[in-house]
Amino acid sequence: MQISTILAGTVCAVIGSVFPGFLFEKALKEGKRAKVSMSLGMASIFSSFVLLSLAQLAVYCFASEKALTFGCAMVASFLLIWAVEAARAWKAANSDPDQA
Repeated sequence: MQISTILAGTVCAVIGSVFPGFLFEKALKEGKRAKVSMSLGMASIFSSFVLLSLAQLAVYCFASEKALTFGCAMVASFLLIWAVEAARAWKAANSDPDQA
């Protein structure tokens, strides 16, 4: 088992989703319409893509036998983070504002 490779993929996924996640949480602030610009959102998505792509490229170049394990762990962790964010957004969108 390649635990260190899986952990490295998970750490890269968390780092790659920090900036977009921060903007997403800012937009979800309850009771206040947050001003999140489209250009900042696009920049966060682009930076996340570049970071994750460069991490995968580095693993492929320096330890190609671990690239599949690293990539699977990175993608699975990234998707899990965004599944949690999607559930939070769904809950916020469907919550009754009269309940407090």
